[in-house]
Amino acid sequence: MTPNTCAHTWETLLRTAISDEALWLAGHNDLSAGGLSHLTLVPGRITATATDRHHTTPTHPSITLPALTKDQITAWEAASPACGHHQAVRTGKLPDCLDNRNHTGGIPFQPTPEKITFSCDCGSSPCRHVAALGHAVTARLTTNPTDFATLRGLPRPPEQASATSTDQPVTTTRTTPRGKIHIPAHHAWAWYRECAEPPMAPTFTLDLTDDPAPLPPAPMTPPSPAPPSDQFHALISDAAARARAHLLDAAPLECALHEDALRLASVVPGVRLPETAERLGIDIADLREQIAACTPPSSGT
Repeated sequence: MTPNTCAHTWETLLRTAISDEALWLAGHNDLSAGGLSHLTLVPGRITATATDRHHTTPTHPSITLPALTKDQITAWEAASPACGHHQAVRTGKLPDCLDNRNHTGGIPFQPTPEKITFSCDCGSSPCRHVAALGHAVTARLTTNPTDFATLRGLPRPPEQASATSTDQPVTTTRTTPRGKIHIPAHHAWAWYRECAEPPMAPTFTLDLTDDPAPLPPAPMTPPSPAPPSDQFHALISDAAARARAHLLDAAPLECALHEDALRLASVVPGVRLPETAERLGIDIADLREQIAACTPPSSGT
């Protein structure tokens, strides 16, 4: 069993257990942004500290899967005594014969997706923090496949025990110099392939008539707590400008809270800067400086 095979097996199990491709991809983006640290791996449990890109309060996701019991480990060690897979696991290898239950005394080396559970103190599970943790373990198994044996509770040499945890930030390298996050092509293709086909557009025949076109409905003031009319028109103009740039120049339509808040604060009149600063977690003086930096100079001067 090659390291890539082991990592792919884990990825398949976890994606099936999460069963949400959008969440799975969001977790990859968070991991690429460097939002995971203190990864710890022990028999039956993986934990880490996650910091969301738009929040400063850390969360603590965990993934739990069943570890083999003492009786199961005894049966596993007694099975196929002439085979060297027991020693192979202890020396950092995972032979293909481990997938054969007849070879391991009926003890499954891989758990079923239904046996994998998640928890996170963000209040939602599974969540993007759990998905980021799953991606981190997938990357780890490509270089340390026997960590999968550790998760299942199989014995390993004492000198390898220190390799089961790290306090360093866990990241991936799939980012460009400008910080844009890329989704691996095989992830995006799998997501597209597994989505249901969109319904066919209904046939439509235009019915031309000589009657005058009806007048559009009169504009109405949005009910409270909607923004006032001047702010509402500024938001419409901003959305139209971004749509135009996207259609003409393929400008990306990002959804980053911090950048969006700065842009809107610079174009929407009457924005409450104290509330915006509190939401972004920065000082109001810093907010004013950042707004001034992103405000284009007036063309009338």
